[in-house]
Amino acid sequence: MRRSLPCLVVASLLVLSGCGIPDESGITVVGPGPSTGITSGSNATPDQATRTTTSDRTEFVDNYLAAAAGDYDGAIDRVKEFMSPRAGTDFKPVTIPRVIRLVGNPLVSPGDPEVVITYDLVGTLGKNGLLEPPKEPVRGKYEITLGTAEDGVSLYVLEAPPFLLITDTALASRYTQRTIYFWNTEHTGLIPDVRYMLRDVPIEQVPTTVIGWLIEGPAPWLKSAVEFLPDGTALLGKVPAIANQTLSINLSAQAVPTDGAPEALDRLRRQLQWSLRTLLPDNLALKIGHQETKNYYGTGYETSNAAARLQRLPERFAVYGGKIVRLSESPRAVEAIPAVPPQANKDVRTAALSNTATDTYAALVTGSGGSEALRVGVTVNSSGQDATLREVSGLPSGLGYPVWAMTSNDRPGSSIGMIIGNGGLYSFRAEGGAARQVQVSGVIGKITAITVAPDGHRVAIVAGGRLYRAVLAVSGDGVSLSEPELLRPPLNPVTAADFSGEGWLTVAGTRGGDGRVSVMDVTIDGALQDPRLADLGDDTVNYVTAYPANPTNPVSNELGNADYVSYTTADAAWDALSTPVRIDAADLAQPPGDQPENTVPAAPFFLN
Repeated sequence: MRRSLPCLVVASLLVLSGCGIPDESGITVVGPGPSTGITSGSNATPDQATRTTTSDRTEFVDNYLAAAAGDYDGAIDRVKEFMSPRAGTDFKPVTIPRVIRLVGNPLVSPGDPEVVITYDLVGTLGKNGLLEPPKEPVRGKYEITLGTAEDGVSLYVLEAPPFLLITDTALASRYTQRTIYFWNTEHTGLIPDVRYMLRDVPIEQVPTTVIGWLIEGPAPWLKSAVEFLPDGTALLGKVPAIANQTLSINLSAQAVPTDGAPEALDRLRRQLQWSLRTLLPDNLALKIGHQETKNYYGTGYETSNAAARLQRLPERFAVYGGKIVRLSESPRAVEAIPAVPPQANKDVRTAALSNTATDTYAALVTGSGGSEALRVGVTVNSSGQDATLREVSGLPSGLGYPVWAMTSNDRPGSSIGMIIGNGGLYSFRAEGGAARQVQVSGVIGKITAITVAPDGHRVAIVAGGRLYRAVLAVSGDGVSLSEPELLRPPLNPVTAADFSGEGWLTVAGTRGGDGRVSVMDVTIDGALQDPRLADLGDDTVNYVTAYPANPTNPVSNELGNADYVSYTTADAAWDALSTPVRIDAADLAQPPGDQPENTVPAAPFFLN
């Protein structure tokens, strides 16, 4: 039976509508608000295990591999507490912790003091909360030698690798993901930057920590696409506890340049409001240098983040018998296909639709073999007219799914889409014309999937069965892509991917070890995962599409990833619900008409 997600959303809204805080509550310190769309696990922080917590060798090793997870400056001392005095004296590790994912269970043999762990290196965790993936995939083994303490019961580490090690499970349980934001270089929107913060950081210290991260600058992989805070920006004192529903921040005069100061100040306060959104009370009081404090109320800042414009209930489409059709249980299910002229809705293989407040964009791949073509167009929403579709020239055969990367209000000429052709990546404009090949360096094998986040800059790529992340930049010479960074989800190979939230990707591929196909959500750094469909047998998923979660949605799921995910296999399209649910002709919003008996819906997608 199909699970009706819209009904679940309505039910959640009814439950939440009965909650509230009295105006006279007198709150001075505010805890976390609605999910930013990127958290992991429970908010409860487990107690930190000590050396004497267990005498079971497997559990002891697990606890040892979680000891470095905590206050950054105390990590070495916590790890040494698990060691014999001599081992602790000799232990001189690299100070930056390594995050690892165990491959199988630690190998514990009776009577053997050595415990062997096989691991994949996920990355390194910096003091600034950044998890940096490795440049190349690393799988290896560590040996940890255990001994019995003087009491004859508890254990010691006698010898260990010279690294601070944190397992991905310890990362998930002891840290929460927080998003900070930087303006893109065009000043048209904010770009999320995902960090990890200890769950037990006192709530009154969080604003000071977040502002420190902002001042330090963005993650290296985002640097080419975002704007840094001005040199000399500093927090004057610590951020005081929230009082009278006001969060007060005092920054140095350098935080706002003299040229274009009013616009720069407005961007700064929006950047701060988004980065501190889960703590934000009614009012942000922002003081720059010796200037008069300015107060900012309400949620108007939310328009600066494209993800906040995503609808709770997406419009859903598929291709059936060569035509784009709407699916039932979706808004506007009985209306015409937006932007696409009825006479052009034929011989379609794949498609993408995107809209802004003013315009709707369409991209259709039609035909096959020598007649394969990409046709694109844009229409003004207020005109009530369909788009004029124009062919994109200069593309090779073997076209994949088109993706609208950057769409602009009132500036359709600046809007850009992406498509894969014969394993290469190409960009195209909304008005058609010649496609341009986008150079992609540092990947192995042909590109098989491309997805672009709602911010229009962060990109995930699947190439040669591997998952990468990168950023798009646009200049007069066209579209460029930063050198992709390899991610290490627990799938090999990866076959498909799509953004499902500000800090999440939905990916499909084969699980290591048993070769079973799986669809799961992984964080944008590849560190954490949440199973969506754990075991699909050996039926390869060749395409996945997700409708990203809106970070302002108060009824979003705990992780903040997509409620709506669909995918395709060789012979069918599916919804990824609690179990796979096949999309059939009965799921179409309108009668399908006369089609061959074996015709099935294919290429599902959302209006983004």
